[in-house]
Amino acid sequence: MKTKFFILVAIALLSSTIHAQSFKFGTIAADAGLGFGVYGISGYSPVNGQNITGAGIVGSLPRINAEFGVLRFLGVGVSYRRGTYGKSSAGKARGSDILLRANFHLANKKEKFDLPIGIGYGFSSFIGDLNSTQYVHAKGGILNIHVSPHIYFGKYVGMFLSVGYNKHLFNNVEIKDGGKYYTEADGATWRMGGVYFEFGVSGRFHLFNKDKKD
Repeated sequence: MKTKFFILVAIALLSSTIHAQSFKFGTIAADAGLGFGVYGISGYSPVNGQNITGAGIVGSLPRINAEFGVLRFLGVGVSYRRGTYGKSSAGKARGSDILLRANFHLANKKEKFDLPIGIGYGFSSFIGDLNSTQYVHAKGGILNIHVSPHIYFGKYVGMFLSVGYNKHLFNNVEIKDGGKYYTEADGATWRMGGVYFEFGVSGRFHLFNKDKKD
């Protein structure tokens, strides 16, 4: 009889803990926001044997994330970012990233607070003018790590902040000068990476373990 009583108490406590979590199995979460970062850029143009180095501000608009809880502490999802990497005398440099991400929710036991720490990998593209006659177009992978605290104001809506690092792994680089194209076979390279800060609105919905309080 005592054994059954303790089992019932344990089940009740477990159910209460699961209900109180901000993220759990079956949670659908989404973010939408914007941000900025500081990037380092380096490359080589075989057009004139020029080494290109520099640093600049990157703006993110929009940033969209979507995630599904596969465990009480683990979510998987996708992330999209549209980036603007500054402006030269010839025009703006822009790119897009789309990633698969895994987030570890290490501080999700309170309903109002969640702390995902994640890693992602996906596809990245970049296009920009080097000067009035040259432009670079690069494609390849992107590696992302981030820490993104979430604060919820109610059951469904909140806000997020995110600090992270992106490393672009371009393996398809093309530099055009006039009517001629130069690729990696000609020595063309383009590398980018840097830290960023983003913020925006968040939403969530728990598919399972619903009760009257939820």
